[in-house]
Formats: sequence, structure tokens, C-alpha cells
Amino acid sequence: MASELFIYCDGASRGNPGPAAFGVVGFQGKADYSLNAFKANENIAAFVAAEKLGVRTNNEAEYAAIIFALEKCVALAAVNPTIFSDSELVIKQLRGEYRVKGENLKPLFTVAQKLVSQIKPCLVHVPREKNQIADFLANRALDRG
Repeated sequence: MASELFIYCDGASRGNPGPAAFGVVGFQGKADYSLNAFKANENIAAFVAAEKLGVRTNNEAEYAAIIFALEKCVALAAVNPTIFSDSELVIKQLRGEYRVKGENLKPLFTVAQKLVSQIKPCLVHVPREKNQIADFLANRALDRG
């Protein structure tokens, strides 16, 4: 992949656990698009994903989003992408700053960590307001009948 890839990820769960989904959006060459610009033209994104997950915890949904993003990088042969998430827990676990205590998260962490070692992304924690497009996509998936 020639230009730099920026990926925003978000997981959502209504109830914890409860109905869950994730949203992932990737942009090439430019990191920061507004939600309004995206809603006006979703084709500004290199790729978009919004998927229901069934009943999951919020952290499981956050991991599902990151794993999807990492697998997309493998499919695109993208190396060193920047991956943004508003989940401090998931980002810090994958960077080795937090231990993985939840038994439900350990298998997800293992999958994600293998992909991280292959892709070598820059993992960035962002505040929720900087992750609006991925949040919008996760909620759109949840709202589908």
C-alpha cells in the first residue's frame, strides 16, 4: 500500500454484556475527516465496516474492531498503519502497558497480539470525540433491524 493508512475502530455494547457491534473506517493519506464530511460522502474512506457481533461486552466489541482492522491490513498488505481507538484498555494492553486480566479477553488479546507483531501498527488512544466516525458506524450496525 503506497500511502499511509489511518484506521479508526470502535466497539459498542448496549448493556454490558448486551447486543454489540463494531465500526471500522480506514483512510489513505489523511488521518482526520469530520463525521459530517464522511456522512456526506462515505467514499472518502478507503474502506468501511459496520458489523453486529451478537451479545458481547464492550471490551470484547472493542477487541473485535481492532482485530478486524488488523486483518484488513493483512488483506491489503498494509505495513505500519496508524490505528486509533477510544478504548484505553485495549490500546494499552496491546502496547504492553496493561495486563490482560479478563479471561474473556485473553483469547482476543492473543489473536490481536499476533496480528500486531505482523503488521507493526502505531496504536493510538484517542478521546471519544476524535473517534466519531467509527462510533457512528458501530451504532449504525446496532440500530439495523
